[in-house]
This record gives sequence, structure tokens and C-alpha cells, in this order.
Amino acid sequence: MLKVERAQIGVWSELPPGSRWANEGISRIVGFLIEGGAESGEFTFHVLVPRGMAETVRMDLRTLHARENIDWVVDEPTRDFEQQWHARHSHQFPGRAAMPALLAAYANDHIKVDGWINTFPHFTGSRLLKQRKVAMLPDAIAYDFPIGWDNTHHWGPEGEFVTWRKIAHDTLADAQAVIAHSKHVANRHGVKLLGLDGDLIRVVPHAPPDLAPILPFIENRQKTPETRKEAAGILRDYAAVQGIDYLRQFPFEETPFAALATQDRVTKNVGRAAEAIRRMVRRDRQNIKLVTTAPVHSGASWTLFPGVVEGQQTQRDILSLPDLPREVHAALFHCASLVIHPTFYEGIVGTLTFYEAVSIGTPCIMGVGPHVRELLETAPELKPLTFDPYDVEAMIALIRNVMSDPNKAWRLQVPAYENRRKRGWDQVARAYAQAALGTDRQEKQYA
Repeated sequence: MLKVERAQIGVWSELPPGSRWANEGISRIVGFLIEGGAESGEFTFHVLVPRGMAETVRMDLRTLHARENIDWVVDEPTRDFEQQWHARHSHQFPGRAAMPALLAAYANDHIKVDGWINTFPHFTGSRLLKQRKVAMLPDAIAYDFPIGWDNTHHWGPEGEFVTWRKIAHDTLADAQAVIAHSKHVANRHGVKLLGLDGDLIRVVPHAPPDLAPILPFIENRQKTPETRKEAAGILRDYAAVQGIDYLRQFPFEETPFAALATQDRVTKNVGRAAEAIRRMVRRDRQNIKLVTTAPVHSGASWTLFPGVVEGQQTQRDILSLPDLPREVHAALFHCASLVIHPTFYEGIVGTLTFYEAVSIGTPCIMGVGPHVRELLETAPELKPLTFDPYDVEAMIALIRNVMSDPNKAWRLQVPAYENRRKRGWDQVARAYAQAALGTDRQEKQYA
């Protein structure tokens, strides 16, 4: 059998040591791309990160269905290279400019790839790379949701977002192609906000993730008493290892609860989902809990969530379990009666949690924003399971309706999920890689 030579694709990240990687949005996309490349056998992804960050990334990527040093490699500058570079060049790149420049120098000298994917538009070091590169434009969400950020720090004359706009434009315009995950981001943020040439942008929507392989005891995506019990065991074992006493023997398989998987950020609307559950429990006397992966930022004024949990003392009705491993995350979704995704805005088509939940037998209700509207263009049958994310009572009504027959709601959503699965992560990885290699079609890519 003829052996196909793999293309070598670099993945550029400037996240410094101590940064979050696992379970973060773009990091998860990198994982999906690596798994897609592993499925096709066409590419090896070389993830380059600043010194001190490599092992954090390796630990996460080792949980993928992909082989280290075959499907993916993680690298970082060596100590000797850093010392020699600083001795020669630190005067040219003072302060914050040093790290990206050092990383680019190491990439140009030591990382042999055919093209690069820059994971964020504010990672300026990519402009120093010698090989062809594409840059990802996840979104410019702060420009649509400016409230909640510190005015001076973020929106002053030298504020973070004001500066970001220029940096993002320059970094993206320097790339040979830009990848957006949706039409609404490409048009609203790429063309209108940042002034990019529309022909530069490739719109490459995500393939739907599939959690079923993580829980091999599930058959045909069906939820049964036996599979819920098995998943509940995973959750209880995790609680025991983490020392979460309340959940060591918690009957996840018997307790009606909603799951919500996201960080607590300005656009994520976690507080209103928590308030919906609070009203259902305290006012309506309904037996339901909320288990969320959002951490509780005590005392924060930009989010409603801490006020509902701490201010209303709902700690036993609204449970926070951040940073779940992949298997535990999947088990949580499988045990849940439904998944809530209440966000105002996502930069993709639909929501990852919708795909994940449906893949293992659980329905998902979604707040309507441009991401959901774009999904409804090709899956209008999902509209009955969407709601106005600002309307807590509408959310409560939909939760109650779905809780009355979760399987009915799930069956409504399965066809849309399966239809989108016809385009897998192997095809998405190929689209990214071809853009990086310059072998894709040059017209605007609405894949």
C-alpha cells in the first residue's frame, strides 16, 4: 500500500505559562482539528507554545483520539535558545514584544512545517513567520457587548479593546487567509468592523462534536436507566477524588437536573439560567437542580451569577463543577434531563453544547442569537427548542416543557445533528490545512 506523505501544519499560540488550555473554546477546536487530521491521516499538527506551557498542552492533547508524535506534536523553545536569543535580540524587542519575537525566531529555525494556523488575531508574533500562514478570527465579541468591561482599562484611548482592533486588523491582513467559523462573524466582524477584504476570509463552520465514543456503554445515542447509572458512577467517582463531599453519593441518575457548560463571561448569560432554576425551585416548588461548569466569581459585579448562588444561598440547588475532564463532562451531559445554552452570542454556527448533548441522548435548549439564527437557516425544525435569552420566564416555560418529555425533545433534534455530521472534522481539518498550505480555492469559502 502506498504511504501518503503527511503535510506538516503548524499551530501558533502565544498563551503564556499558567494560562488555561483544557476546556477553552479555541483549545477545544485545536483538539477537534487534530482528531480530524488523525482520522484522515493526511496531516501532522505541530503546536508551538511559549516555554513552560508545553506540558499543559500535552496533558490535554493526550486525552484525544490521536497519537502523539504522529498526529500531533507539542514544542516550545529550549532554555539554551531563549538565553542566546535574549543575549542577541532583547534590545530590539523590549517588554511584551520579546516573547512573540522569540517564539517566531524559534519557529523559523527549528519547526519544519508547510504552513501555519494562528489561533488568535492578537497573536502578533505570527507576522514574523517565514512560511505561509492563516489566522483565525473567532469573533470580536466585545464590540457587540461592550457593557460589563472596565471602561478605562478596556475602552480608554489606549484601552485593551481599542488597541486590539488595530492589532487584529494588522495581524489578520498580514495572513494569506483568514478563517472565520460563521458567516455572521465573517461579515460583521471581519469585513465591517476590521475592514478586511471579504475575499481573504474563508468561512469554515465546525463539524459537530460527538461525545458518544467517550462513553462506550451508550448504544445508538440512546439514554437508558443503565447508561445513566453508569454515567452517574463516573460523576460520583470524580466527586470522591476531588473531595466534593456533597456529590460523593449523589443520585445523578435519579435527580432531575439541567446542565450548563460554559465559562461565566459577559455574553454567556449564566446568571439568568441560574435565576430560572432558582424561581422553579423556590417559587414553583419544582424538583430540579442546575449543574454548571461555570465558576462562581464571588463579588463580581459584571455577572448576575454570584448574586443568585451566594446572595440567594442556592448552593445546593445550583452546583458549580468547573474544569471537568472530557469523560466527566460527557457523563454530566448524559445524566442531565436537558442541557441549557443561554448565551446571547457565539462566534460559530449553533452551539457546541447542542451538538454534544444530542450526541449522547440529551436535548438542548438554546438562547437565540446570531449563532442560532444561522443554524436555523438549515435546521428550522429546531426553533421550538429556542428561547429569548433575556426572558427568564420564557426559559422557565421551555425547561418545564422539555422536562415533561425529554426524549421527545431529543428526537426532534437528532435529525439536525445527524445532517450536520455528514461533514466531519476530517473535512474541517482539511479545510484549515489547505488554507494554510494555499491549496484551497481562492474564492470566499462558505463551507
